[in-house]
Amino acid sequence: MSGKIFVLLWLPLMLVLGYGFGHLKKETEFWTGDRDLFRTIGVRPAPLPQSRSGPASAVAPVKEVRFAEFRNTGVDFVYENGPDGQFHLAETLGGGVGAFDFDNDGHVDLVFADGGNPVTWASSHQQRIQLYRHYEATSFRAVAAAASMSWTGYGHGCAVADVNNDGFDDLLVTGYQTSALFMNQGDGTFREAPGWQNLTSERWCATAGFSDFDGDGDVDVYIACYAATPRNLPTPVCESEGKRIHCNPHTYPAVPDMMIENTGNGRFVDRSESSGIAAFAEYGLGVSVADLDSDGTLEIFVANDGRRNLLFRQASNWKYEEIALGSGVAFNGQGESMGSMGIACADFDRNGWLDLLTTNFAYERNVLCANLGGLAFVDMSQGTPMDVFSRTTVGWSAVTLDADLDGFSDVFIANGHVTPMPSQSWPQRPHLFRGGLSGLQLCGETGGYFEQNWHARGACRVDLNEDGVDDLVVSHIDAKASLLRNDTSSIGNGLNLRLVGTVSCRSAAGTIVEVETAAGMTVYNVSRNGGYLSSNTNLQRIGVGQAERVDVVRIRWPTGQIREVRNVPTNIPVTIIEGRPTPVKSIVR
Repeated sequence: MSGKIFVLLWLPLMLVLGYGFGHLKKETEFWTGDRDLFRTIGVRPAPLPQSRSGPASAVAPVKEVRFAEFRNTGVDFVYENGPDGQFHLAETLGGGVGAFDFDNDGHVDLVFADGGNPVTWASSHQQRIQLYRHYEATSFRAVAAAASMSWTGYGHGCAVADVNNDGFDDLLVTGYQTSALFMNQGDGTFREAPGWQNLTSERWCATAGFSDFDGDGDVDVYIACYAATPRNLPTPVCESEGKRIHCNPHTYPAVPDMMIENTGNGRFVDRSESSGIAAFAEYGLGVSVADLDSDGTLEIFVANDGRRNLLFRQASNWKYEEIALGSGVAFNGQGESMGSMGIACADFDRNGWLDLLTTNFAYERNVLCANLGGLAFVDMSQGTPMDVFSRTTVGWSAVTLDADLDGFSDVFIANGHVTPMPSQSWPQRPHLFRGGLSGLQLCGETGGYFEQNWHARGACRVDLNEDGVDDLVVSHIDAKASLLRNDTSSIGNGLNLRLVGTVSCRSAAGTIVEVETAAGMTVYNVSRNGGYLSSNTNLQRIGVGQAERVDVVRIRWPTGQIREVRNVPTNIPVTIIEGRPTPVKSIVR
């Protein structure tokens, strides 16, 4: 009861003191933390905050998690953003990566979206999807041509889903003024879905999030869209300290996001207008779809670049209302808009509710909004290590994983500036924050990759060497993608869970998993969405610490059915099929 009273008192106070002031901010205050870029508008960034445990220099990073780069894998992908001295805005977003077993041989493959030249891509006719098939150990081979996956657009995002419920993952590639949906034929090849390009037309599309929004048993898709930026030259000239840089995205008008219904049999319908989401145009980059209030319907959270973030709640079938301001996620805790890019959705504090973390621009901070229940969130990141260490970086992908299987969600954050600022580092070091009872703490001595600067963008989690812990794949601008092996020495036990829907969509997207052990209960969102331009593996790898068996695994299917499985073994792949009375257990290879 006391919790409910707190929420009722907190919401109006938040609206009056914090978020109400957010509406007073001018749209020209984008990237307000960047001293050099926007000194002319008179905005001064706040000083770096003090950590709750002392000043930044006194924050002792934790050292229990380590990664090392896989070598000689055969993955040689480099994202080309096509700089030609014209500083086209499309050059800044980068590309994503998807992890999926496209040929169902038991080994997870990788796919990357490539860019090219944003001005000449339509006439260059160069292949811009790179597909790598995973053979034995950590050996990959480029097979896009053999798989008939041919595309010549300017790519950004890779979104993976089983669109037609045939057991084979399909691929949506989003990009600048073009996108494509590739349907998996089940024989190692793909076929481009006819008419998909007509749906998105020349919209600039970023991250796509698949889930079953109408509960009809197949996945639909929400696509975050960015700006109406023309392809023609010359581009506007913007400078900092006499040096040319990419212009503020707000130089161009924002465009609304898209919501597309999958009606089955290869047909799709644009629901953007009728659903109500097209009424909002906010420079969308990141998307997360989850049942944030555990009421059986899906919410859609959108990270927007420089203006308010959006939270859509389903009012009725294919009708949505926007509630971010009242829920506490439109702005940060000070009522300030953010240059948000990536999203991580996880129960970081293990209170039984899914939280939302956004990566943001330089001199802002990454923001962790704790879920109090009832779609009420509060910014809990001010003064924390996440705040202290993210102020000097531009954050992109935020990938949740339990690197040491201790039962707390960790988060990897890919960093890199958007433009060569004279006074700031363009390539930047990535961060790995380890979850625990004291919140997210920066990991130190994490490995050589974390000691270098990168133009990092998309990233995903996947067990590349099949050793039972999640690894990472990161896409960079103008540098080879990195495949990072999880070398953490102190590893707990894990629940390796795969869900298969029968009445729900086959991928079980939108399902909530509750895991109970002696240490407590934690919730997990079943989603392939990596938060920024990327897709994770569909295996749910859930850390349970030292527990050798899980007391209760509770599956809340999107249909509303609840399934409980008790005394579930760890470290053995377990498949739970909707409607089947007993789980299927597999032997680890």
